[in-house]
Amino acid sequence: MTLLVIYSLMVIFYTISLFADSLLLDEVTGIFAILALVLSFPKANGLYRATGTVFILVGGLLYLYLQKPLLELPHYMTSTIVLLAIFYVLPFINSIIVVGRYDKSVNQLLKRRVGNLGQLYYRSSLVSFLLGSFLNIATIPLVESVLRRNLQKAEDKLRDIFISRAMLRGYALCLAWSPMEILVAISVDITHSNYVHLLPWLLLFSVTLLGVDWLIGLKYRKYQVEQAAASEAAPLDGRILKKSGVLLLYLSVFIAAVIGARRVLNTDFLMAVTLVIIPYSFLWALLVKRIRSYLVYSLRVWKHRASSQQNFMVLFLSAGFLISTLKVSPFLKWLQQPFGAVEHWPVLLFLLIQVLFLGLAMIGFHPLVTISILGEVIQPLLGEINHLSFAVVLISSGLSTVMAGPYNITVSLTGSLLHQNPYRVSFWNIGFAFLYSSMGTMIALLML
Repeated sequence: MTLLVIYSLMVIFYTISLFADSLLLDEVTGIFAILALVLSFPKANGLYRATGTVFILVGGLLYLYLQKPLLELPHYMTSTIVLLAIFYVLPFINSIIVVGRYDKSVNQLLKRRVGNLGQLYYRSSLVSFLLGSFLNIATIPLVESVLRRNLQKAEDKLRDIFISRAMLRGYALCLAWSPMEILVAISVDITHSNYVHLLPWLLLFSVTLLGVDWLIGLKYRKYQVEQAAASEAAPLDGRILKKSGVLLLYLSVFIAAVIGARRVLNTDFLMAVTLVIIPYSFLWALLVKRIRSYLVYSLRVWKHRASSQQNFMVLFLSAGFLISTLKVSPFLKWLQQPFGAVEHWPVLLFLLIQVLFLGLAMIGFHPLVTISILGEVIQPLLGEINHLSFAVVLISSGLSTVMAGPYNITVSLTGSLLHQNPYRVSFWNIGFAFLYSSMGTMIALLML
């Protein structure tokens, strides 16, 4: 309960400080951030503690080098709280999908009788695509459990490869244009892009690759689904298609609400998403006449998730401290030099970003940490290269780790569900992950 109170106060004071423009509020927010980091550290997992320790040590050395007074420390702890704020409110919109039973309706697409694995592949990909924007990581165990039942007669290796590819690829493709995906929102803010101008390109990217993935999935047509599994399928009717259509409609309205809130409040895109989620979710629950069950369920889920954010608290608060000290130090220019050296060759610059995201993901760097550091490094280049192109590359490169980052929560969760090493899951998907980021690079080059 203590952690939940500290987290809540940190997010609340941070949100107020964005509109009050008060140094005192900023300092109070920083103090709560320090408390959250200290209290979360013993409860975080080993990898997060190790990464956080490195960030704190490097940031501390930079802080000493800059000869900053200790009393200013809280002001260096707030730069990544906006990332934690959206994690804080996401359970509210996740919950309406469950309470409204949209997840069960869309999941019926997987239970309809299928003749071969080629048919099951594109349906699995489609379900992950439809649910991923709202359910986020909860999509993974939901889809995996249904696929496992359909593939109970299949060879173990075939089953595991099939599930990891169909599920993770569809999931990664829905995230590419979703405003609720943090990598998308932070890329919009870093590059100072207009989401409305960016959205058509992201949809082109996502739909094109979804079609490519379905074509790749045709190779599974030679594997027949056992009749015993297929006979359990429920018939597909109009209600399932209607629920799928309603989901897309609500997502479209949500995008419009975020764009409107950003203009009215004159705030960053990521913060606009954070501020819209709760009222939009409550309004949605009212419209579908499930407000009572929604309140009970969402508050229970929110309380559990919000008080279980120790890993992210350690990771992002320590990374925020490092980034805040780095950007006021002379060492930032050292990091900018390799990128500046290839600024006249956009294809090399974009490939460098691609490789950086996937390479760092392989050794444990979270893509949100990578993009936060890159956001400072590439600022001098934004005036030289189309900012929309930069946004597409950051989004596609960052999200490629959803399929091939062994320490990414999606890959590690998939590995756990399939009883496979996360590196093996990454290996199964590394080719498509590079195709994913390369498609982003190709579209970005077209936009120059």
